[in-house]
Amino acid sequence: MTTSSHAHLTDARFPRWHVVVPVKDTRHGKSRLARAVGSDRAALSSAIATDTLSAALEAVGPERLVLVTSDDGLSGTWRAQGVRVVPDPGTGLNDAISAGMRGAGPGAHVAALLGDLPALDGPSLLGALEAAGRQDESFVPDADGTGTVLRCGRGFTPRFGAASASRHEADGAVRLDLLLPRLRTDVDDARSLSQARGLGLGPATRAVLRQRASGWIRSMQATVHRFDPETHTGSVLRDDGVELAFEASAFDSSGLRLLRLGQRLTVEVVDDLVVALRIVGIGPGQPIR
Repeated sequence: MTTSSHAHLTDARFPRWHVVVPVKDTRHGKSRLARAVGSDRAALSSAIATDTLSAALEAVGPERLVLVTSDDGLSGTWRAQGVRVVPDPGTGLNDAISAGMRGAGPGAHVAALLGDLPALDGPSLLGALEAAGRQDESFVPDADGTGTVLRCGRGFTPRFGAASASRHEADGAVRLDLLLPRLRTDVDDARSLSQARGLGLGPATRAVLRQRASGWIRSMQATVHRFDPETHTGSVLRDDGVELAFEASAFDSSGLRLLRLGQRLTVEVVDDLVVALRIVGIGPGQPIR
């Protein structure tokens, strides 16, 4: 995989990809985070889109980046950088992508990329585009394996949404299960935001979390209170005695195999729900102790 911007675009073996990124008006984006982030929702939505677009810009350059949006702020910012901006028709994600494909031009090799990938970097996207260049039609599934973060080809019908991986595969697109977590971690809820944070967020999203997130995303130590090894659910006790529940998704993404009662953990909490947990002393900036 190349690590320099635009490097693969001069290689005749690979298509000249046009990356189409649909972004909902940031005033209405990230609805599943609304309860947790409150008034910070628009700022967070804009930051996530900005980091995604910045990575795409690094990978293919402004002349082959197409933004589909009705957000005036994003439109002005990215148009000024030479990016083609296409109005969002307002009839859903797939129609927005189709509008962007038309904006890329007839017969273009299009890579439709989700706009909510705040951990994405240019080298990860380049690696995916290089892999896609070896197939006529392909897609990259999300981290769960059921959704889609990237769909590549010419003249295809986008079928994004819940369980989209199976629909894209049914259309004949080759599934690319690439080891690119920065690409495959899309953010639409507190759990996925925590996972992206663990990978390393882009500068815009990182700044929002640093400046504004103290009220809705907290890291703290806690003690395992309950754990069901069959369902992978349970709860922890904060040091002030308050019990906080965690779902299977938080445990499954932790990398741990088992928890014991009384075990000390570091947890991340959003809206009084544990969304991430790890062993105390193993985490960003933490010495093992």
